[in-house]
Amino acid sequence: MTFDAEAAQKVLAQIDRDELAQLGCDLTNIPSPTGQELAIAEFILRWFDANGLKAVRQDIAENRPNAVGVLKGDGTGLSLGFNGHMDTSFTGTDADLRMIAGIGGADEDLTGRIVGDTVQGLGISNMKGGVAAFMMAGKALKKCGIQLKGDVVLAAVVGEISRSPIGPWQSQEYRGEGVGTRHLLTHGMHTDYAVCCDGSDLNIVWTQTGVVQAKISTYGKARAAWGTKRSETPMAEFNAIIKMTKIIEAVEKWGAEFEQKYVYESPSGPLWPKVNIGGIEGGAPYRPNYFPGVCCIYVDVRMPPQVRPVTIQNELERVLNGLGIEYDLDVYKSLLGHEGKQVEPLVRSAEEVHQYLFGEKIKPEPPDRASIWTDTNVYNELGIPCIKIGPRGKRVARLEEIKIDVMLKASKIYALMALDICSRERTV
Repeated sequence: MTFDAEAAQKVLAQIDRDELAQLGCDLTNIPSPTGQELAIAEFILRWFDANGLKAVRQDIAENRPNAVGVLKGDGTGLSLGFNGHMDTSFTGTDADLRMIAGIGGADEDLTGRIVGDTVQGLGISNMKGGVAAFMMAGKALKKCGIQLKGDVVLAAVVGEISRSPIGPWQSQEYRGEGVGTRHLLTHGMHTDYAVCCDGSDLNIVWTQTGVVQAKISTYGKARAAWGTKRSETPMAEFNAIIKMTKIIEAVEKWGAEFEQKYVYESPSGPLWPKVNIGGIEGGAPYRPNYFPGVCCIYVDVRMPPQVRPVTIQNELERVLNGLGIEYDLDVYKSLLGHEGKQVEPLVRSAEEVHQYLFGEKIKPEPPDRASIWTDTNVYNELGIPCIKIGPRGKRVARLEEIKIDVMLKASKIYALMALDICSRERTV
């Protein structure tokens, strides 16, 4: 590491556990479902400004800004970015009833609060706890007075949660999975290295899966079902929902084979591909006496870095073409997976900081948690070496919680990684 113990302790002394917990609580108290991040972004921008960091507002759409804080170095060293999303997995409204059963609706208490040794509320685990941690790390670096050589960029971004525009769902509320970070990086906020602070139990990973989402439609004959004989109007010909059951069976069979075929051995362990039928539409609930003329399913595929979206499309087409059933296949999302390149200096920094702070080696993220898409991919796609390491708690229904000490550990890791990387002179 490029700093001594005295410098490290000087920085760490500025990270206050109670202040960190309250900041996490404050962030959680501001509702920020995907597409509605304005209020929390403005809070974070004010916080950056109040704590001596340069506050940069990046509007990616009307009333939808990224909130970025910059701690300037002297211009001679390497820069490091920290990234976390402001949007939450659920909205906290009755709209969530489409996704999860047995919740209390909008009356459920999802506000931010400190309960014992935890912070609770909607979004604290995914991932306002991580955002609070790197915000406090940035404040500590500024407050301690050490002049860094390179810049520290603290990016709270919109639109990371997996939501996709499709059909009538076209508003900003459905534009997620990387839109904020892609705007961040294509509008000037490049750094030499980056850390995605999304939840990983403070384990480390730098390889993530890609995403393909596809709509598969099939068709029946929309006419009254009453008064017909099955021998003359067979369901497999007239009823689009019955047709779709055969398509579902075929996609499920293909999915099981796909998940075995495309396991990816990354430097930090295996990635598991996944095929999931996550949505279905068919017929008219208010008119079930008719044969449904249209039925659609929505399929999400998580594939490792070496697999291209066109491969997924071609494999699905081969499966469907063998069924003898009329169908349409529309791919409406395609994001590549990536294995980070030239991440070795960043990985070593994380390992050495973890050993220094906690006296133990950092662990790799296990495959059940590593095999996802996060904004780590956007950095690595654009050639910025990026690892993911962040605090994570737990969730019951929509209510999340995270231990304050886990947030504190994350903040210390981020502060010392920035002290390390941004104290290094630029050689090229």
